Amino acid sequence: MRHCLFIGDAHIVPEDKAFQERLSKFLVSLPGVYDHLFVMGDLFEFWFGFEGYSYENEYGPVLEAFRYIVSKGVQIIYFEGNHDFFMGSIFTRELGAQVYPDAHSFEVEGERWFMTHGDLVAAEGLRYGTYRKLIRNPLTYGLIRLLGPRWTLKMAWKFGAMSHKVYHTPESYDATKYTTFVKKKFAAGYDAVIMGHTHRAGVITYHVGDKERFYVNCGDARNAETYVTYHPGQGFEVQKGLEPLTGDTTPQSG
Repeated sequence: MRHCLFIGDAHIVPEDKAFQERLSKFLVSLPGVYDHLFVMGDLFEFWFGFEGYSYENEYGPVLEAFRYIVSKGVQIIYFEGNHDFFMGSIFTRELGAQVYPDAHSFEVEGERWFMTHGDLVAAEGLRYGTYRKLIRNPLTYGLIRLLGPRWTLKMAWKFGAMSHKVYHTPESYDATKYTTFVKKKFAAGYDAVIMGHTHRAGVITYHVGDKERFYVNCGDARNAETYVTYHPGQGFEVQKGLEPLTGDTTPQSG
C-alpha cells in the first residue's frame, strides 16, 4: 500500500448521469498512478446490497469504472457511510473490495492510520444516535430486504433529502468535536486520522511531541470535487477537480 487516493461524499443519484460519467472517467484514469482507492463513505446517495440486484440502472457507469480499475490491479477499500451500507456481494465478491461497516486501522510505511466515515464523531444526544441505530441494525436490514429494491429506493430518496437538511447544514457542523476526537486518537498512538462525512476537505498538521500527525478529510467529491492523495515522501495532499489523471478514460474490454 504505497500510492493511495481517498474519496467520498459524492452522494451519487441515479438521474445525474453527467456527474456519473465525469466521475467514471476520473476513476478509470487511476491505474498506474494509484494502487489503493479508499472510499470514505456516502459515495452513493443510497446503497443497500440486495442479493441479486445489480444497481446497473442507478449507478452503471461508476460500477463499470470500478470493475475496470480492479482488473488493472487497484484495490478498493470501502468504509460504509450513513447513506451506503451493507454493500453486499457486488463489492465483496465481484470487486474483491475490503468493506468496513465502521472504523478500521492500517499500518502504512511504518505509520498507523485510523479511518472511519466520521458520522459518529459528532453524534451526541438522542436524535442522531437513534437515527443511526434505526438504519444500521438487523431488524431494519430484514425490513429492507422484505420491501425489496423498488420500494426501498423510492423511500430512500425521500429520507436522504431529509438527512441532508438536518445533518449537513452549517449549523450542524461542530469543528471542536472533530478536533477533540482526532487528538484522542493521536494520544492513542495513531499518526493519521482519515475521515469523510463533513464535506470539508483538509489536511491539518498537529505537532505531538517530536512528531507530525495529520487529520485528513477527503471533503465533497460532488460539489467541491475534492479528494486526497498520499504518496510516500509527499504525504497527504488535498486535490480539487475530477479531470482524468491520464489519457486513459474509457474501460477497454478483453
